[in-house]
Amino acid sequence: MGKFKMIAILVLIIGITTPLGILAIQHYQETKSIVAERQEKEMQEKLAAIEAKEQQEIAERKAHWAEQEAKTLKSGIKDDNPNEAIRGLIMQMEEKSLDSGGRVYYYSKPTDLGVFIQPYVVHNGGKDAQLWVFVCRIGQERVNFTGVDLQLSDEKEFSIKARSEVKELPDGDGVIQFFNQAVDKNDEDALRYMGSSGVGKIFLPISGSLNDDRYLNAYECNRVQDMLDLYDILRGKKQT
Repeated sequence: MGKFKMIAILVLIIGITTPLGILAIQHYQETKSIVAERQEKEMQEKLAAIEAKEQQEIAERKAHWAEQEAKTLKSGIKDDNPNEAIRGLIMQMEEKSLDSGGRVYYYSKPTDLGVFIQPYVVHNGGKDAQLWVFVCRIGQERVNFTGVDLQLSDEKEFSIKARSEVKELPDGDGVIQFFNQAVDKNDEDALRYMGSSGVGKIFLPISGSLNDDRYLNAYECNRVQDMLDLYDILRGKKQT
């Protein structure tokens, strides 16, 4: 009787626990499916938000390009007084006096991570003006920084390479690597196309997992164009 009693108990236990086990497994699978669907939905929403932002930036760059293209059809800045035109351009710029008596017009250093190009003007008086360019990379770690590549349209690509010493300074928790140089023809062509295009992308020509590449925005392209206009007016090469 003891043996049969044990068998009966085992049958009873199996009969009770097996349905509970099945329900538990089903509940686990359903919960896992719900979590997966929720994660998928959240990922799709994030991707949609990123795509919408990129499309908005593209639309803004195209609008700016149309505006800049219209400007290039004109003969230059229209102002009765070149001094007034200059004052209008340098309102958003920084200025620094030189020991030689000249002045430097420039924009403040960028603070975001990535690669940047900023032209600046050295004015020594009269029509003696020089165009320089400041190229930098701001990142968390040091890399072999020698310059940048520009993709400004499907047909136009430029490289601005260091022809002077690449320097390095601490920048918060990271580092800024940069060089300054008087522009040559290639540099000036790249800057002029950058100023008038309002679209494009800056690349760090280094293979690896770095995420320094970024799109140009209309604001920085406008500032490049303003600096070029200032340079041309100061040396008497732009109609006012």
